[in-house]
Amino acid sequence: MGKKFEIVEARTAGFCMGVRRAVRMALEAADRPRYPVPIRTHGPLIHNRQVLRVLEGRGVEQLDASDEGPIGTLVVRAHGLPVDEQEKARARGAELLDATCPHVRRAQELVRRYSAEGYLCVVLGDRGHAEVDGVLSYAGEKGRVVSGPDEVASLPDAERVVLVAQTTQDEELFRSTLERVRERYGDCLAFDTICRSTEQRQSEVRQLAPTVEAMIVVGGLNSANTRRLAEISAACGTPTYHVETDQQLDVEAMLAHERIGLTAGASTPSWMIRRVVRKLKDAHLRRTSPLAYAGTGVMRALVNSDVWAAGGAAMLTLANTRLMPVQAARLSLCMPLAFFFVLSQHLLNQYARRDSIYLNEPGKADFFMEHAGRLLGLGIASSALALLLAFLLGSWEPLALVVLGSLAGWLYRWRLPRGLGARIGVQSLEQVPGSRELFVALAWAVLGGIVPALAAGPIEEVWRGASVAFVVAFLMVFQRTLALNLRRVAADKIFGRETLAGALGRRGAVGVFTVFTALAFLVLLLLGGAAGWTTPFCYLMAVVALYGVCAALTVACRDHWTGERAELLVDAQFYLAGLAGAFWVAFGAAGGAGG
Repeated sequence: MGKKFEIVEARTAGFCMGVRRAVRMALEAADRPRYPVPIRTHGPLIHNRQVLRVLEGRGVEQLDASDEGPIGTLVVRAHGLPVDEQEKARARGAELLDATCPHVRRAQELVRRYSAEGYLCVVLGDRGHAEVDGVLSYAGEKGRVVSGPDEVASLPDAERVVLVAQTTQDEELFRSTLERVRERYGDCLAFDTICRSTEQRQSEVRQLAPTVEAMIVVGGLNSANTRRLAEISAACGTPTYHVETDQQLDVEAMLAHERIGLTAGASTPSWMIRRVVRKLKDAHLRRTSPLAYAGTGVMRALVNSDVWAAGGAAMLTLANTRLMPVQAARLSLCMPLAFFFVLSQHLLNQYARRDSIYLNEPGKADFFMEHAGRLLGLGIASSALALLLAFLLGSWEPLALVVLGSLAGWLYRWRLPRGLGARIGVQSLEQVPGSRELFVALAWAVLGGIVPALAAGPIEEVWRGASVAFVVAFLMVFQRTLALNLRRVAADKIFGRETLAGALGRRGAVGVFTVFTALAFLVLLLLGGAAGWTTPFCYLMAVVALYGVCAALTVACRDHWTGERAELLVDAQFYLAGLAGAFWVAFGAAGGAGG
């Protein structure tokens, strides 16, 4: 296998609370029609070019200094906005959406209060930085900025002095500056307004850097807090590499080490961190185990092309037919129908929301970007095949259900006219919390429970078993989608907010898995079997369903897992169900279920 290769990630790497909040508010403004357009930010919302490009794609752009036209909504970035600029924006009719970081807001309020009482307000920070300029604006003529203790001597004389800090400043620098201020002015008021997240990041770097052979710092090259992390790491004597994206990595240099540390600035989204980790681990695996690397590639292709999920839908259909007293007479059509319909809807839906895929699952995004045209063609062809198979079943009901399902998938993604969206509060069904989990689960349940029942013959003979199969399929797919969506919102809480996973959060979602879903499975399948609604296969299906609950819990609690690994594990429940159904018949266990 070759030499050991380890990447040690700092615990607090990535978006801080203030940045996450600002980006979330900007995206909500773009998604919610009640905010007047155009939507602008005063300067870059955060110091990360990749995130800014995403915002621009959603209609949130920086305010052009030469633009004298009206402003619909002005998002005040996390750094804050000088008082005079706020007044100018309101004079132009802008509605201000204040995304100022609460820690920055505290510094602003302190300076406002003490400058009004006659204090000289000293801000320790980077001269010309947006946050510093915003804080100083609240002090008026009483505000001054210093970059460190050496500049304290140049401050004017004053009887009363208050010291605050830019939120991303170094804690040790603040203490040394405070000592110099007290030497100059005697006693003074001091407020440590450094964000604890910043302090923790810096402390982690000081602890981590001496224990690794090299450090990677991921984040914007123009980000002050990210540069400071790189400086602290370098000061520890550890070779340090500050990169903005995974494309800037010197992979060969990294693979020369066995233990690498990794941290990221407060403006660095989690997907950029995951891309760096993925690239390094892939390079190491390719070098040390080509066979394992090839196998990983096959697994990723199956998952990222959605073939794995579509196969799971087909296997779930097979399993559900074993729950019905009469087997589907045309199972050979029902299984591929489920496969092609699910494949088409997943591919077309992902094509429509490519931006959120890029920001949540780097592996799937890279695969989709590389094969976008082919995958779009596959999605369209699969949709046509699903319609053809439904027609070949020989009755109008399956065809009608597939047509309605296809239309529902299109309507789900369709953006409403802004006027209508403003009246109902959303721009598309996608933004209704829980809609994604509900739509996906309904589609799979119809394919896995209702369509086979319709193909089996007189519905009167199978409706009880079909009802159980429908609900079982719905619950299994609901928890599957909830678990995968929870992964997509857990890290940055930006994309996927409209899902039920985003609304419930991790604790709520885990409660759904462990209490509601598990109990529902047991009650439904055990009582259904005892009442004679289903075949005895329901007891084996209950075991598979409980595996699904455990898989969903595992995926929901493993942020560091790749998206492919999570999907592989959680969708394995459908393959287990299908295999159980096949063996049930093969060994004659189905009894009266027939086939």
